Amino acid sequence: RHMDELVLLAKGGKEGAVLFLIFWPRADFFMPDYHTDLDFSRAFLKARNKIAILSLSVELRADFSMTSRVRLLDVPWKILEKEAQDRGNYILILFLPQETKLEVGKLGVRNFLKGYYLYVGSARKNLSQRLKRHRRLDKKHFWHIDTLRSVARWHAALPIRSSQDLECTLARAVRRIAEWEIPAFGSSDCDCISHLYGMGKDPFQLPAFIALLQHFRMDRLAPNRPGSSET
Repeated sequence: RHMDELVLLAKGGKEGAVLFLIFWPRADFFMPDYHTDLDFSRAFLKARNKIAILSLSVELRADFSMTSRVRLLDVPWKILEKEAQDRGNYILILFLPQETKLEVGKLGVRNFLKGYYLYVGSARKNLSQRLKRHRRLDKKHFWHIDTLRSVARWHAALPIRSSQDLECTLARAVRRIAEWEIPAFGSSDCDCISHLYGMGKDPFQLPAFIALLQHFRMDRLAPNRPGSSET
């Protein structure tokens, strides 16, 4: 809302600016987290040529005073324009409080251990609506995950907005940190072993999962770094 108001004032002849302070002296770039807040990211883009947008990396001492280590950071506008869309991939996290047997479509009856389940999916459009659908319980079952969702508790839905189809790459990455899998679950249209993986511990407590999320959301796109899609 504040970004939109500044743009509106700029149209009336006023000058406006937004200053972002990043309290991390090793930062190289700055952009809004379009994965979790697409609306703000779109407002940020819309304001690009209307108001001044400044992002500073600063360093603090132990007493919270600022050192002279201050740098103006670049915004990778091309990446933001390309990636900040309502499409891409996601990790749906559910918690099953007890071991359960479920009949899953053509897969038949499968045994699901107690624990956390990470389901990898994609939506080439309307990603936000797809995640809302997964959260609902009152719906017609269409995908394998709908059956598990009917008995499992909601834990989180993590969008990874992308112009690329990362679904299978993401599924393989999740498999490497998981403890078990449900074979062929959600992967009938690809060569993946599964798109549903399980673990006994909350994935948010696992450094390996946080590193995985950071890689797919940010690091893989960082300009001038190995593995980047833009140099």
